[in-house]
Amino acid sequence: MQYAKFFPLTVILTIILASVSVQSQPPLLPSPPQKDLKTEHYEGGAIHFEYTYVEGQLEGLTREYYETGEVKSEKNYEKGKLVFQRDFRNNGQLEYEMKYDSKANKTETQIEYYPSGELHNQRTLVNGKREGLEIEYYQNGQKKAERNYKNGKKDGNAKGYYNNGNLQGDWEFKEGAPVAATIYYRSGEKWLVHKFTDGKLNGITKEYDKDGKLIAERIYKNDQLLERRRVTSWW
Repeated sequence: MQYAKFFPLTVILTIILASVSVQSQPPLLPSPPQKDLKTEHYEGGAIHFEYTYVEGQLEGLTREYYETGEVKSEKNYEKGKLVFQRDFRNNGQLEYEMKYDSKANKTETQIEYYPSGELHNQRTLVNGKREGLEIEYYQNGQKKAERNYKNGKKDGNAKGYYNNGNLQGDWEFKEGAPVAATIYYRSGEKWLVHKFTDGKLNGITKEYDKDGKLIAERIYKNDQLLERRRVTSWW
């Protein structure tokens, strides 16, 4: 004669709850990549570099310092690739900036200073070629020149200035070649009006005195002055 086996109720409930607990646990997520923080120092002990590696590649912000403690350079990396950079003078002035956009175009801003610290010029490069407005300054802070670039070539308006602030020349360019130009006396009055063909002076350049009166015509061919004719009035 066989007898049925019975388990206590508490044992049955324990088994059921354990099974449910196991089934309800979420899957284990992969552990985040480990960051490796690095620091390098000058011989005197001051911090020289700070950077981070993730899985053997530079990641995030890195900094370089002058030995006196000021930030010299900041660079940002994504999976080992440089995507942003800024360089500073030891007085904190921005000297250079570079970034890549989502289409991998490289945009650079270059800022140069006179040895005594005054701003000298500022330009933008896209993929290594000048692009947009470039501005140059005299050491006294007056604007010296402004030029527009497209794909590395002068294009559109360009102006030059005397150090007293007056306009020196007003130029028009197309794909790197001059098209027209007006040159001014240092005191601000119009002096010469040039015309260009294929990027060279050709034809008649008009010359004016400071009162705005036409006084001469200059004849050019392929940038060579052939003749200067004095203009005389009948009255």
